Amino acid sequence: MHPTLALAATTAAPAQGIHGMQFLGPVTFSALATLSTICLVAGLRGSDRIRMNNKDQALVWGFVTGTLWIGAGGTWADFGNSMGEVGKGLTTGTGFGDPGLGGSAAILLLIAWAWPWKKRMIWPALLGLAGAVLAGQAGGIPGIAVGIIRMIATKMSGG
Repeated sequence: MHPTLALAATTAAPAQGIHGMQFLGPVTFSALATLSTICLVAGLRGSDRIRMNNKDQALVWGFVTGTLWIGAGGTWADFGNSMGEVGKGLTTGTGFGDPGLGGSAAILLLIAWAWPWKKRMIWPALLGLAGAVLAGQAGGIPGIAVGIIRMIATKMSGG
């Protein structure tokens, strides 16, 4: 064997593969929450790479971001819980009775989805954020989507 090839054979490290769903390598929930928040803000601000052309896209980005905020814990969870409190404030104390956590989540998500927002994509995104937090707290059927997003994020973060 040629001496250069022998040296290359002994110093070459095996290529690292993708383990599980870790597409980006070791990533934490905090990193996923940060990435999602950057994408959400960029899309809302009119990025040429991340587009939010309709309320459905804004709602989904908001829902995923809210779910990741709670999963990340710390300051991210504080942001998320604050959004949840705002969401509860919008749906309770209105004179129509207390809809409960699941009802509040459903109301916020239905308003975000059904209302004609035109070009104001920030409102469905914010309602999606609040709705995700409340859906996660409520559990049941509204919490299933939150659970699925958390499971995917857990696999991506290697947890």
